[in-house]
Amino acid sequence: MITNRPYFVGSRTSGVDGSSEGGRLSTVRLPSTLVLYSVPLLQAIRRSGYPGKVNAEPALVDGSWVLKVTYEGDDPPQAPERWHGRRVVLEQQRPPDA
Repeated sequence: MITNRPYFVGSRTSGVDGSSEGGRLSTVRLPSTLVLYSVPLLQAIRRSGYPGKVNAEPALVDGSWVLKVTYEGDDPPQAPERWHGRRVVLEQQRPPDA
């Protein structure tokens, strides 16, 4: 069974001899990895004082994976142009259909 969960890179010596492989995230399943990267991005946006609701998700834009941050309200949050090497795209949340 194939799942869409990130997994950690490792080898037989990871963590044993101080190798750098232990704990690195694999990018084989990039959307799942971007979900993990979005957590500290959202925390940074909230720490900067943004009062509105923000969410983030991976999105495929022009054939490239990006972090899409959706926000409520008229003013967009202050977000970096890139986060861990991935482009950050801001999008205003559309009101739900009545």
